[in-house]
Amino acid sequence: MDLSQHLANQNYRTIHLSGKIAYKNPSNSVKNTKYTLFNFIFLFLYYQFKQPMNFFFLAIALSQFYPPFQVGFLFTYIAPLVFVLVVTMSKEAYDDFLRWKRDKEVNSQLYVRETLTGNQKIESSEIEVGQILHIMHGERIPADMILLKTHDESGTVFIKTDQLDGETDWKLRKSVVMTQPMEVRSLFTLAASIVIKPPERNIYEFTGKIQQHQGIEEGLGLENTLWANTTLASGSCTGIVIYTGKETRSVMNSREPSNKIGTTDKELNNLSICLVILMLVIAFFLLSLSGFTENSTVSLIRYVLLLTNIIPISLRVNMDLAKIFYCYQISNDENIGKAKPRNRTIPEELGRIHYLLTDKTGTLTKNEMVLKVVSLENVTFNSDEVNMTEMRDLINKNLDSNLHPIGDWEVKKKKRKREPDFALRDYATALAMCNNVTPIKEENGEKGLQASSPDEIALVRFAEEIGIELYKRTSKKIIIRTVKGRDSYMILNIFPFTSASKRMGIILYHKKTDRIIFYLKGADEVIKEKIASNVAQTKMIEDCETYAMEGLRTLAITQRILTKDEYDEFKKNYDKAAASMDNRDDMLRKVIDTIEKNMDYLGVTGVEDKLQDGVDKVISKLNSGGIKIWMLTGDKVETAKCIAIATGLRKRENKFIELTGLRSENDIRNSILLKDDPENPNYVLVIDGQTLASVLQYFSKEFVKFASNCAGVVCCRVSPTQKSQIVEALQKETIFRVCAIGDGGNDVGMIQAAHVGIGVEGKEGHQASLAADFSISEFKFLADLVLWHGRLSYLRTAKLANFVFHRGMIISVIQILFIVLFYYSAIPIYNGYLMFGYSTAFTSLPVFALILDVDFDRKSIDGYPILYRTVQLGRALNMTRFFLWMFKSVYQGSAIMLLSLILFPHDNFVNVVAITFSSLILTELLNIFSQIQTWNFFMVLAELLSLFVYVVSIVFLKGYFDLRFIVRADFFWKVLIITAVAWLPLHMTKVIKEKIWPPKNRQIQDYNN
Repeated sequence: MDLSQHLANQNYRTIHLSGKIAYKNPSNSVKNTKYTLFNFIFLFLYYQFKQPMNFFFLAIALSQFYPPFQVGFLFTYIAPLVFVLVVTMSKEAYDDFLRWKRDKEVNSQLYVRETLTGNQKIESSEIEVGQILHIMHGERIPADMILLKTHDESGTVFIKTDQLDGETDWKLRKSVVMTQPMEVRSLFTLAASIVIKPPERNIYEFTGKIQQHQGIEEGLGLENTLWANTTLASGSCTGIVIYTGKETRSVMNSREPSNKIGTTDKELNNLSICLVILMLVIAFFLLSLSGFTENSTVSLIRYVLLLTNIIPISLRVNMDLAKIFYCYQISNDENIGKAKPRNRTIPEELGRIHYLLTDKTGTLTKNEMVLKVVSLENVTFNSDEVNMTEMRDLINKNLDSNLHPIGDWEVKKKKRKREPDFALRDYATALAMCNNVTPIKEENGEKGLQASSPDEIALVRFAEEIGIELYKRTSKKIIIRTVKGRDSYMILNIFPFTSASKRMGIILYHKKTDRIIFYLKGADEVIKEKIASNVAQTKMIEDCETYAMEGLRTLAITQRILTKDEYDEFKKNYDKAAASMDNRDDMLRKVIDTIEKNMDYLGVTGVEDKLQDGVDKVISKLNSGGIKIWMLTGDKVETAKCIAIATGLRKRENKFIELTGLRSENDIRNSILLKDDPENPNYVLVIDGQTLASVLQYFSKEFVKFASNCAGVVCCRVSPTQKSQIVEALQKETIFRVCAIGDGGNDVGMIQAAHVGIGVEGKEGHQASLAADFSISEFKFLADLVLWHGRLSYLRTAKLANFVFHRGMIISVIQILFIVLFYYSAIPIYNGYLMFGYSTAFTSLPVFALILDVDFDRKSIDGYPILYRTVQLGRALNMTRFFLWMFKSVYQGSAIMLLSLILFPHDNFVNVVAITFSSLILTELLNIFSQIQTWNFFMVLAELLSLFVYVVSIVFLKGYFDLRFIVRADFFWKVLIITAVAWLPLHMTKVIKEKIWPPKNRQIQDYNN
């Protein structure tokens, strides 16, 4: 089988450097818009009327075109629906216009295309696979590319990937070795092609190769790629496009905006369904009272049409506007920093959280690393106590220029048992070079360090402080600087750290001593199997456990001298594996494993990750508010327990109970997990990832029950997938709301899975904050976001929803009584502008002003976080509260209608309308007065303005009001009596009840006072 047939069988793609390709690639044009100019109206209406409630109101409106079903002015039924659609359409159009502008800006961005005849400008949307582009410093990468050549002799560039994976640290990329020395024009005549796999989502892996027709080939990996939507952070380069448009990694990993539906929205939908059923039942009851005839079907439909106000069409608009207002308040609150609501559909969900699942590193801790302790085989230094000058002297006296800071290996090993000099020197050298840190020049001219992890920078800075400075780094060599001058090392191979391998290695060649040195560092559980000495292995494990108990992050450092023959054999096998297109990672790992043995132990580092400001206070407040806090971390058990104590997650009265190392179903069955323990609330459960995997598989329900009764939960050594699984288990086994907070890419899964996801814009990047529903800059702002804004948003939403339901029901009760009292006539009591004005100009401002109300000031909520417990269970918007409001509607509607007929027994229909409608408006304004607890200027203005608008409208709506009747004195005092009877008894009942049986929130505050 020839190569081309083999490639075809594997579905590989071939791209010739001349630009020739044998397949069609998608357009590179970016399109994030939902609509076009031509389909906007049709698609918008389709999306809107797919929603059952909108379709219901459309059917109601259309029914008025059929004469037998006409029950009033067409305007009465068309106007509310049109108003809702216009508001929604305007929002959709504006959002899509912004998306179109962003797309146009990206698509029209100009790039330089290299051709055999010269350069030409090309728009981003015109880029195709096989084209060779020249990318300048600061430019966005427009498509997925292979880096062919850089304009720096090192063959390297740095890219920023924050718009792809959220990480802010620069990433190093290398050009293809085969093409780096060539002139750009020569690339087009090079008889070579690039072989790649079909596109995939994984942004951290890539497998490909470049091959010449003479059989020369070179493996290509992630370090040779430039993914679309990353930015060239340094230098300039030339690359060839391999994927465009929807096949790029960025598009394949793009997610639609979060589409979470809040519990409150679901409850409102359920209540709306109840109202639909109630409307149908009442309509059928009215038909039964009127008697069944041959026109009963028409009568039933007319009754339904007259009662449609039971289902408030304005509810959705009111809720949407209220949520926009809540999010505006959050984003403009100086007390919570730079908070950003990224999902404007669920702000009220912040007020109903029962579980908070939090990441540790970068969320509870600052992700600011300081090397606190170094432990060698025979000596330990504490950076808080040791004199750095003394350490530097120990190293400097052994920096003989004729020796690799390794000197004679056999002699060194003997000396190391007695003196720390050599070991400390080798240890510091390893810290300086076994990393991915690159020295850079800051804008102010000073030297800086760039790395993908703050741990690495902390280690390099420590090495520099004790005399071994990482001076320069390229893709081919590392230069360190000591008091003896500069020393150069050639980089032979680098094995980057991955979450799977949990280690990082580098092979260096030191020309002065003609030695090949292999440094390896990583997690203790991985490195312990690589160390030759059992004694050193035991020492390393003991040190790691000790430092972890102090809350330090530990790393084991080892090295090994490779012979030339050993390395040559390794290099041959490694290059062969690197050129493989199938199972490359597995093959490479097997080859690397052949040299990761008989390592010499150098020491352990203990790095402190400082706590975020105010973490302990926030956790205490959230606990007082009834929120259970679970900490999820990839760190070891000892470190996590220490942080749990430091943050107050475990209090003095609590004790740890550990479930670790359990694998089998029987082991778990015999553990305390399945036993009832009266001391459960005093425990802080500690569970590791290995046990958790089995627990979630066999006893998910029991685990959630046990853990929920504990004072706190600490999950250690958990993977990103397990974080998501814990969220899902809580959501499955409980009815309560789960919130997840984190700052890194590994937290995105649990943030998106949780009911409410909060991202911290930390040093690990912006991926978590971009994927979250809300983002904050520091953990300390979480208390105000949840306890203040969350609580208020829920209470305001509940009050607004209840009142909107009430507003629709009270006018429907009046309509029902009108039908019954006027011989079951299927005609509306209010029509046209009155109905439209009732839900808009006459009451909308005061009703919407309810979202400005506060029951306690901020200082009270901060001082009494226990007040949050009064809203957690969602009792402000439940069936009990709903039926109380319905009873209120029935009473007030009945009082208005019946008293109007009693006090004005001989008036005509027009006057009945004026009497009942005026009483209705006044009653509703007074109802709003009863609900407001803290008045402000806007609320007063809304009430007075609405009353003024109604009074003025009486003058202009002469078809609905008889001015001669209205200006009579008896009209005024009788309307006031009707209004007083409708409103005052309920208001006084509320006042008296609160005096005798104050609500729970008042009881809590009075108790604490």
